[in-house]
Amino acid sequence: MNKKLKIALVALAAVVVLILGAVIIASVARSGQEEPQESPAPSEESPQPSEQEPGSPSAMPTPEHVNTISSTLAVGGDIVMHTGLNAEAQTESGYDYIPIFGVLGDYISQADYAVCSLVTTLSGSGPYTAYPLFKSPLSLADSIASVGFDLVNTATSHAVDSYKDGIDSTLGALDNAGLNHVGTYSSEESRSAGNYTVVDVNGISVAFLAYTCDTNDIPVAGFEYAVSVCTEDYLGDGVEVDYELMRSDLEAASASADIVFVFMSWGDEFATQPNDRQYEIADFLFANGADIIIGGKCRVPQPMELREVTDENGNSRTGFICYSLGNFLSCQNDQYTDISAIVNISLTKDTDTGETWIEDVTYRPIFMADLYDYDINDYGWHYRMVDLHAAIDSYDNGTPWDFITEDVYSDMVAGLEALHEFYGAELDFANASAPASVDG
Repeated sequence: MNKKLKIALVALAAVVVLILGAVIIASVARSGQEEPQESPAPSEESPQPSEQEPGSPSAMPTPEHVNTISSTLAVGGDIVMHTGLNAEAQTESGYDYIPIFGVLGDYISQADYAVCSLVTTLSGSGPYTAYPLFKSPLSLADSIASVGFDLVNTATSHAVDSYKDGIDSTLGALDNAGLNHVGTYSSEESRSAGNYTVVDVNGISVAFLAYTCDTNDIPVAGFEYAVSVCTEDYLGDGVEVDYELMRSDLEAASASADIVFVFMSWGDEFATQPNDRQYEIADFLFANGADIIIGGKCRVPQPMELREVTDENGNSRTGFICYSLGNFLSCQNDQYTDISAIVNISLTKDTDTGETWIEDVTYRPIFMADLYDYDINDYGWHYRMVDLHAAIDSYDNGTPWDFITEDVYSDMVAGLEALHEFYGAELDFANASAPASVDG
């Protein structure tokens, strides 16, 4: 091998060595670094990019109730027609009870639908009487309608005070006044059509039922269909409750309406707390579909409450009960018989699902001013229903209404405190809004 070839081979070998050395050094340097991870292949479990543009409506959370409608009910207690009220209402041409309701008609008419209970019978001829057998002029129905009521419960303990003829004349007067009614019936056919009345209140259907536990010791033999009596011993203690009757009525009413409202004439007169039978019946009514229960007959207030109700199928909802609203219109002088409330119930319905519920409940405290009790005989009237908050505020503000003496004011303050004790101050409408200032 010549010298030039030798030199060329040596040079080539050196270049190869240098290249191999560079490769080895580079490999060693890479071995100290983390090797890159492969991108995972898409799978069903891997989150995929949204096809929705950010902020598009379908990408936003959906409210639980989108489309709803609402309605309001105003509820008054028992209209108990004592003789003094008839004398107050008598005019040269008949009887006008509207002034006795005072300004409360304004509050009643603000609701979408207003209801009350009638503790008397109506007749076109006198003599007009009170306890023990109530009979009042037909024109009372017109006055009830004129102040804003829409439906009257007639299933009270005095429903049969004028016997079957009295039931018929009462229903005729209510019909002529344009008032709906529930609780008594003029014929078997009208009762068999359903022991309830369904009305549409701003798109929310409400079924009204009514029951009485007694008939003032007057038998309904021969016309049992005419009165919605819920006890088999109605001429006695009124404690043998016909639960099957009520269950059947509630089932039919629940299938016919969004809300079931039940009037109950029950309990012990002048008792400010419910008895065991009232609790038992109330629990049964709620379990079988009732949403609202309004009690009467006791003549005085008893507690009210919103409660969580679970029916026999385990479904939960909010129910409302007032065990006794007490007297709405009366002139009784026993303790607590001159205080009551207008209850305002707000209802809401989801028009997509049909679900309907009680949205809110408040009450407006009221007081029956009886000026005879204060020896005031020159004021132009003796009986007026007044808004307790408005009346008390007028005195507190130094501009008392003319008839409010110190004694009247003291009784009103005591009445409001009693209502807060019985009904609960938290449901008083004044805790949610400023009280009205309307002169009674």
